[in-house]
Amino acid sequence: MRTKSLVGLISVLCCISASVLGCTSKVAKQKEAFIEAQKPVVVQKLGQEKRPDWTSEKPYFEDDAGFHFTAGFMGGADYALTLRLSKSEAMKSLLESIQVKARGEFSSAIHGQNRTDRDLGRYVTDTVAWTVENLRIEGITQDRIYYEQIFDPSSQSFKYNSWVQVGISRSDYVKAKTDAAQKLLDKAIRDNDQEAKSKAMELLEKLREDV
Repeated sequence: MRTKSLVGLISVLCCISASVLGCTSKVAKQKEAFIEAQKPVVVQKLGQEKRPDWTSEKPYFEDDAGFHFTAGFMGGADYALTLRLSKSEAMKSLLESIQVKARGEFSSAIHGQNRTDRDLGRYVTDTVAWTVENLRIEGITQDRIYYEQIFDPSSQSFKYNSWVQVGISRSDYVKAKTDAAQKLLDKAIRDNDQEAKSKAMELLEKLREDV
């Protein structure tokens, strides 16, 4: 009798365990399905089967054509605003990268034994600022664009993701630096600064060779 009772008890415990495991598994699946249902769903894309690789690659890069920067904005409520924010961020970041590059190049070109670091820094700062301003006004082009319209279940609304890649050609970059060097030369002539004039003329000669 004891053996039969023990066997019966074991059977009951096995049934309970199976039931508990089954419930746990069911709850886990329901939770997973709920989480999945809350994820935004892409409902429209810009002519692409999937999000292009360039949207997730290194933001800033240089190639033979010029200098490029990619920026994105996700979760925007309005298509035009989302696109504008992406483009604005890409342009700002590209100009910041160009500013660093130009500063290094001008710092190497504008130097002199009879000048203090403060004087040289002023020349470099002015020339870099003029270069960036020239490119800001004209020189930046929109290379590529991609956007997605998504439906966000959590807010029950449609939103937008967008990426924009902008660029500056090498020829436009050299022209912007050349115009800035010419402005430095004009300023040196007005100030009767012979060393600055000499440096500006050397810089102009080299830049014109690169055009």
